[in-house]
Order: sequence, then structure tokens, then C-alpha cells
Amino acid sequence: MKAPTFSLRSRILLWHGALLACVLAAFGITAHRLHWNGELDRLDRALDEPLSLLHRALHQQGVRGGLPPGPKSPPPDSYELPAESMAAFNARGIEFAVWNRTGRLLAHSAGISDTMPMPPTLNLVPFVIQRRISGHWREAYLITPPGECFLAATSLQNETQAATRLGWWLLSLGAAVLGAGLLVDAWILKKAIQPVEQIISAAERISRGNLGTRIESHSGSSELARLTKVLNETFASLERAFAQQSRFSADVAHELRTPVSVLIAEAQSALERDRSGAEYRETISTTLRAARRMSGLIEALLDLAKIESGSDADRSLCDLAALSAEVIESLRGMAGTQDITLSATLNPAPCVANAAQITQVIANLVNNAVQHNLSGGEVRIRTGSDDGGASVQIENTGPGIPAEDLPHVFERFYRADSSRSRRSGGVGLGLAICKAIADIHGAKLKAESEPGVLTRFTLIMPS
Repeated sequence: MKAPTFSLRSRILLWHGALLACVLAAFGITAHRLHWNGELDRLDRALDEPLSLLHRALHQQGVRGGLPPGPKSPPPDSYELPAESMAAFNARGIEFAVWNRTGRLLAHSAGISDTMPMPPTLNLVPFVIQRRISGHWREAYLITPPGECFLAATSLQNETQAATRLGWWLLSLGAAVLGAGLLVDAWILKKAIQPVEQIISAAERISRGNLGTRIESHSGSSELARLTKVLNETFASLERAFAQQSRFSADVAHELRTPVSVLIAEAQSALERDRSGAEYRETISTTLRAARRMSGLIEALLDLAKIESGSDADRSLCDLAALSAEVIESLRGMAGTQDITLSATLNPAPCVANAAQITQVIANLVNNAVQHNLSGGEVRIRTGSDDGGASVQIENTGPGIPAEDLPHVFERFYRADSSRSRRSGGVGLGLAICKAIADIHGAKLKAESEPGVLTRFTLIMPS
């Protein structure tokens, strides 16, 4: 059988109830024990004087007989308690018994059976009072050096009834305090758990697709305020991620639709009628360009997925200056054909990174700076190292990036100038790939632009 499950509030309430019950039980038992011991102490003090009177009566009786009790005197064969002492005993409800050294019962009160045996006296110190509870009696007894035994007893009935009443009163009080404590605890827990319930409710709404849900901030509790802030930030990140994923899917579909449409259109056109060899070559050339565009898009998406998965994470010591020099050498010809000048100030910038991936970042940034420049413009590459880490800067003198587009330049398929990007053959993933590589290296990649003056991209590697 499956064990029943309880909510967090129920479990806390049960634990608090158990703890409070233990505390109340310990208090009640201690209070009851202290009361009982106090009553026994009171009765014991009340029995001390009767024991003294019993011994004094035996001593006086021996003196009157001419032979006071002693170790060598014969054991007494009778005992008589003075009338005034007997009256005092009766008035106080005290019973007594006296045994001689041979264990014979010499005298006893009406409440003591005439067959009552003498208490055990072996190894007892004379005149040291011994105490015990026998049935419903509290008894105190002592022995003399010769061996006579005196016992005084009083009933425990009243004290037992009082202790019983106290026990029930403590039990009732404890139950009332426990009930009140549980009610207060339940109210406190309800107030304390309420923010958590709101968090759960918000999470459930988000799980049903309402990604815009946010949790109301709780300023009264620093822990809950921090939790609320973290969860709201997480939910916002999820919403952005889902929105980006949706936009990414739409962008991929849009990017693929154009070359696929071209392929279909050219194929249909080629099949509609016979064409000359030149026309067929033109059709095949057009479809080849569309296929290459599709291939470039697919390769870029695969590169981005590979980078984000971290499958190529081998890192070693490298120098941004050397990597930049390789990129400049490979792209100088392409820049020259577009009348763009590449200039470099390459200071040592050592860092630990995946050299191939960082080279890809620099190449993408330099290529981007060349493609988005004006004829006769310049691209400047600078490397260096300081306390902030190794860095590389790529500047161009192109038209720049509008301020409203600058926050989005690293998003997938985002183009500040879509028409020019299409003419240059880009698929809108170059800067997204650069940002993904920077993120997996823990590096910073930022973009700055002054329209009509310059655009600067800066990669700062962690120190």
C-alpha cells in the first residue's frame, strides 16, 4: 500500500505539533512530579515528630521499670503510648506500630494489622529514618541500637486524589495549549506559505504556455524577494528563449523559402518547353546559386549548433595578434577588390582559447567590416592586453549601425540593412556565431557605432 503524501505545510504543522506536544508533556510530567515530591516531603516532615514520640515513650517506660533499654537489657515485652500522644496521633490521622528487637509486634494503632511484619532492618543505621510507600500509606520508620523498630504512617489517599486532579488539569491545559498552538501555527504557516503558493501558481500558468506571467514581489522577506527576483528573471529568460526560438524557426523557414522557390521555379521553367543550351546553362547556374545559398545556411546552422553544444572545446595558449595577422593576410585580397584598406596595430595579446574558433570570430568581424564599408574606406584591427584581458578591436569607416538596431546585431538572422546583406551573400548568422563562441569562452563581445563615422566591435578574452 502506498504511504499517504502530505503537503509541506502539513508536514511542518505535524512536526511543530509533535515538538510542542513533547515540550508540554515534559512540562506537565515535571510539574506533576514536583507537586508529588512536595507532598511527600510535607508528609515526611509530619512523620518525624511521631517517630520521636514513639521512641521517647519506650525510653520513659524502661526508666519507670528501673531498666532503661540498652543492648544488654532484655527485650521489652509490652509497650504503652501515652494517652495524650495517642490523641494527637488520632487527630492527625497517624498510625503507628512498635516491634521489639526480636521482631514481635508490641503495640499498634487501629489502622495497622496485628500481623504486619517488622520492616527490614538489616544493615540499617540506628536512628536514621527510612521512608517508603506501602499501598496507600506513606511510612517512616527507624531502629534503635538494641533493635527496636518504630513505624509511623499516614494515608496517601488525599494526596493521591490531589495528584490525580492535578494530572487531569495539566493534561487538559496541555491539550488546550497544543490546540491553540496548532491553530496559531497553521495561521502563521498559511501566511508564510502563501508566497510559495503564488510562485507555484505562476509556474503552473507558465507551464500551460502563459510565458508572460510574473510573480508579485514580496518586499517583506529578503529571501522571498531574492527568490521572486531570480524566478522572474528565469521566466523572462524562458519567454525570450521561446520567442527567439519561434523567431528563429520563422527566419529559417523564410531564408530557405527563397532558394527553394528559385529551385522550383527554375526547374518548372526548364520543363515547360525545350530551351537552347545557353538557356539551360543559365537555369542551371541560377539553381546552383540557390543551392549554394541553402548549403551556406545549413553549414552556418550546423556550426552554430556545434559551438553552442561545446563539442569542440579544446583550448590552448594562443595570441590574438598572431591570429589577427593570419586573418588579415587571408582577407587582404578580398578587401582590395572592394577598394577597402586594412590597417593593423598588433600588440601581443596572449590568451587561452580554442584558436580555430577565435580565428573564426576575428575573420567574421573583419569580413563584416569589409562588406559593410564604403568604397575607399578603411578597416582597422588592433590587439593588446591589459588587466581586463587580451582584446582585439575591429573598426570600419562605413555608414554605421542605427541606434535602434545596435542591441540586436548579435541575434540570429538579424540584419540592419537586409537588402545589402542579401547582395553580399550573408545569411545573417555571422555575428550570432561570433557571440556564441565568445559566450562559451566567457569572453565579452560588444558593438559600438556612430552612424556615418565608424563602427567598432571589441572582443575581450577573460584574464
